[in-house]
Amino acid sequence: MKTRTIIISLTALLCAVSCKEETELQVPNPPPPHTNAKSAELDDEAVYRFQTDKNQMLNSMIRYDYTKKKYVLDISEQDARSIGITTQMYKDAIKRVEEMNKVNFERLQ
Repeated sequence: MKTRTIIISLTALLCAVSCKEETELQVPNPPPPHTNAKSAELDDEAVYRFQTDKNQMLNSMIRYDYTKKKYVLDISEQDARSIGITTQMYKDAIKRVEEMNKVNFERLQ
């Protein structure tokens, strides 16, 4: 009889403790509307602009050759032209690579 009373008491206690009021889910306030048109670009538009930026494409093709210990532009001029990069942009990228190698050479000495 005593164990039955203890079991009933524990069950009642567990029910009382487990029943509590639901707390409201706190939702953060939405950001204020943008006043600048550039900052209001859609994400997919921003990604598109980033992926089609020719200078960004060229910059991403600059690699460090660990065997030669210098930077190289990892695209040929013909391949660059085939993806819409002008000859002048290609030559500018080659100049950037040469400048990077000059700085790297000075740093290594």
